[in-house]
Amino acid sequence: MRFIFRQIIKSVVAFFVVINLIFFLPRLIPGNAADVLAAGYSGVPQQVVKSIIERLGLGKPLWVQYSIYMQGIFTQWPPYFGISSTFFPYTANYLVWIRLPFTLALMAAAFVLSTIVSYVLAMFSAVRRGGKFEFGSMYLSIIFWALPPFWMGILLIWLFGVILHWLPVGGTSAFTSTSALAYYESVGIHLILPVVTLAAATFGFQYLVLRGTYQEVLKSDFVLAAKARGLRDRLISTGYVMRNSMLPLISLLGYTVSFMLSTAVFVEFVFGYNGIGDLLVDGILQRDYSILEAGFFYVAVLVIIFSVVGDVLLVRLDPRLRGS
Repeated sequence: MRFIFRQIIKSVVAFFVVINLIFFLPRLIPGNAADVLAAGYSGVPQQVVKSIIERLGLGKPLWVQYSIYMQGIFTQWPPYFGISSTFFPYTANYLVWIRLPFTLALMAAAFVLSTIVSYVLAMFSAVRRGGKFEFGSMYLSIIFWALPPFWMGILLIWLFGVILHWLPVGGTSAFTSTSALAYYESVGIHLILPVVTLAAATFGFQYLVLRGTYQEVLKSDFVLAAKARGLRDRLISTGYVMRNSMLPLISLLGYTVSFMLSTAVFVEFVFGYNGIGDLLVDGILQRDYSILEAGFFYVAVLVIIFSVVGDVLLVRLDPRLRGS
């Protein structure tokens, strides 16, 4: 319990630090939403620019804006971040909530795919150490780990969209969906290339972690004792090695989620996928503080929640932590 309590305290401190960074960092970017709007249309009168600044509350002192921002977080549920200047008159919350499910679906599918592939390759690599399969899979993971995700996405678009014409190269779904079944089928097809791109980037570090852990677990005393008792290799792999080799991956759950969210920004931008990453790019380009505050707030909350969940699962699965 002490371990979990310490992690919760750290998460609360991290939350307060993050919400302050979310407010101040976007305002360090030169210009604001009114300047971007004025730059997009030549000959905009200065009075119009001033009117936009007043409507968006950008002319108020910084401490007043900060007070409104904090009140929106702690006095309302869900937290209120104002109206988007880019997608007026929609609120930032509405824009985030309609796009967040697409990003979560992308991350969940990529996580499952990368974890399964990483574990299977790590298991065969650990059992057949020193062989061509181990070196090939290790070099493949290093390549995917070093490969920029946007370049990987462009390569997949060129191959499967331009050359082979097998898969759609952009968007979230087809505009011609005539039924709910056709819509979900279209969403699934549009997910394939973004999922493969994000899974390839995640596979790079997951495989290296699992490979090293699997090899260490195979050398453990309890595995040698299980072999001495005559237990079958399949039972040892599933009942002993698998559970213990997954512990580092669970402890890195918060890091994995943060990595996938940051990588999803590039993936969604390349594929024109209407997720929260693509929305944040629009917010940065348009200096839309409401979108940036709402988007980064929910991203930070997701990372913190998954970090705590990973720590709790780690305590439940590792008796050494419960004993300490």
